[in-house]
Amino acid sequence: AQACPALVLPSTVLRAVSRGVAQMKQSPTVSSSRRKSRKAYFTAPSHIRRKLMSAPLSKELRQKYNVRSLPIRRDDEVI
Repeated sequence: AQACPALVLPSTVLRAVSRGVAQMKQSPTVSSSRRKSRKAYFTAPSHIRRKLMSAPLSKELRQKYNVRSLPIRRDDEVI
């Protein structure tokens, strides 16, 4: 009988498995690191922050404007 070779995993996968967070990345270009994603969120340029700061519309406004969500502006009322 032949012994099977040891499975070699990258250190990031080992850390994720040891923390109980074994999940696959959705996109290889976007980091799944909490630290890096928070930095990207808080240092994002205004044209990207505009999309991040969007809110869903109520059912009446959704039907009126035929849009599901809009980027919020100053003095907008978000409930």
